Amino acid sequence: MNYYIDFEATQFSGEIISVGCVDENGRQFYSLVQPASADTVTEFIEKLTGIRREELDAAPTANEAFACFLQWVDHGEIARFYCYGDSDAYFLDKTLAHLTDFTAQLGLCLIRSSLTDYATEIKKHFALKHSIALKKVAAHYRGQAVEQTHNSLEDALLLKEVYEKSVGETVTECPFPEYQKGVELPKVRKRIVAVKGNVRMEFSAFGKAADWVMAEQLSFGDTVNDKTKSKICSRIVNAAEKEHPYCGYDWSVENQTTA
Repeated sequence: MNYYIDFEATQFSGEIISVGCVDENGRQFYSLVQPASADTVTEFIEKLTGIRREELDAAPTANEAFACFLQWVDHGEIARFYCYGDSDAYFLDKTLAHLTDFTAQLGLCLIRSSLTDYATEIKKHFALKHSIALKKVAAHYRGQAVEQTHNSLEDALLLKEVYEKSVGETVTECPFPEYQKGVELPKVRKRIVAVKGNVRMEFSAFGKAADWVMAEQLSFGDTVNDKTKSKICSRIVNAAEKEHPYCGYDWSVENQTTA
């Protein structure tokens, strides 16, 4: 099970003050988290996140919040957590040092032990010379500017969107030339493949596969929207990763070497 997670934290001590998470099926978890000392929340953090000190005074402690988080996680499947940027691991380590509840400690350790920084994957995906902001990548896929409010749940949802649109995608030209390394992109193209009997469909990205499913395989009437497409995209990604059928097709990602 894939989980997309984000944290907001204090400016200097690095304690988590909010956690937002969404799983591949769209289930959401959000909680403010009371830091060990409210005095560590600076005016800068208040303005950046919109989280006020009085809200944190009434919020669940880290022990309470992450014990609840562990209960929320689906224990029927192996959990894989994705964050965006290297600061989230730092926030986890700093918060873990203050925990005294064993269940909460298990919750944080579960995240920490299976955490992948997807910013590094995006950097490799587009052959960039350095990391790029999440909102800039999301804006590329949406085709319009994205406002990032530094709400942990909203950022987790944004990461899920970027993951689903980038994983399995073939990139032939970097859309961020100002970030480019000046080297050629790998000459290996990925294609999303759907097979049913003698029928074989190929797509250049999961988003295009989702468009085909909505147009040809499912009937939504007037309910088709970006949220519907995101759900379909998640199910295709899940089917390809776990080798489960979806809409009667077997899904996979294949590499194709080009000249």
